[in-house]
Amino acid sequence: MQFNPEIRTDLSDPAGLQAQQAAHQAALDRWRASPPAAAVLDAFAAFAAGRPLSALPALAALFDGSDRARRFAEGLAASFLPAMAAARFGQVPLRHSHSRAAATVMLAREGEASLSLVALDGVGLALQPCAASAAFAQAEEWDVVIAGTGQGRLAERHGAPGIAVHPLRLEPGVALGRDAAREALLVDAAHGTLLLLRLRRRRPGPEPVREFALADGAPLHQSVSCARESRHEIAVALLGRMGRVDAAPLLAEIAADPALGDMLRWQALRKCLALDTRAGFLAVVRLAWASGDPLAHAAGALRAQLIEAHPILAEIEPCPV
Repeated sequence: MQFNPEIRTDLSDPAGLQAQQAAHQAALDRWRASPPAAAVLDAFAAFAAGRPLSALPALAALFDGSDRARRFAEGLAASFLPAMAAARFGQVPLRHSHSRAAATVMLAREGEASLSLVALDGVGLALQPCAASAAFAQAEEWDVVIAGTGQGRLAERHGAPGIAVHPLRLEPGVALGRDAAREALLVDAAHGTLLLLRLRRRRPGPEPVREFALADGAPLHQSVSCARESRHEIAVALLGRMGRVDAAPLLAEIAADPALGDMLRWQALRKCLALDTRAGFLAVVRLAWASGDPLAHAAGALRAQLIEAHPILAEIEPCPV
């Protein structure tokens, strides 16, 4: 591997690299302290705390179809571009991600709310198959096009079978606010780069993200809707894989907690049963008896299957109370 001499010099100077990173942090601090950005970020904090967007004019104005979103993004660029030119090995100190078709920079995040810039690459989108499904989550979302043009679709669920799909032309000033539990934005194509500003707030509760086929509305997949429950699912799976019999009581508690998501609870129940047959079966029985619990019916069916396959389990089943 060959290194440009200038790159080699920079990499051999830790203090210089730290100074370059400090230059990027200073650029972020200047942008956050600028009056336009400070007003938006203060309003975003209130939005994250639960205030309606309509009560926060500094934030709502970004999504009214005017050029305010563009000017907001230009302020960020004006702060960072000099630092990027002067400190080439510094990293923008904002959470960011990149895929073949999209790049995202998270400008602010608090609790279940986020404010992000999303850049969609037309070449990357063209290499992907056109979306045949849409995912719906318990969240509120707003998007406004800052630059570029493209084509998309708005997919709508109304409770009845099937998904209604409406074509969209995306161009600067187009703003969409939607209930993400019923409406999903699909971007199919972009001419060059399509830049969006996106505001999102997840609603509290354990409802999963559900994916449906656009053609007939058939359910395809569901997943946990928050990072915390996703981490808990991984931990539950790991306890099962490690054979941690001592974790069975904790898994039984998770399975019995109606405040948690159904997917996490059911996985905990299955792992508890695999680790400790007695503790797991008693957890199944208690859940089957839990009137009004969304998992009671499934737990009752599992109890019957277990007793049919292993009649000895009937001997340890407690009497209903």
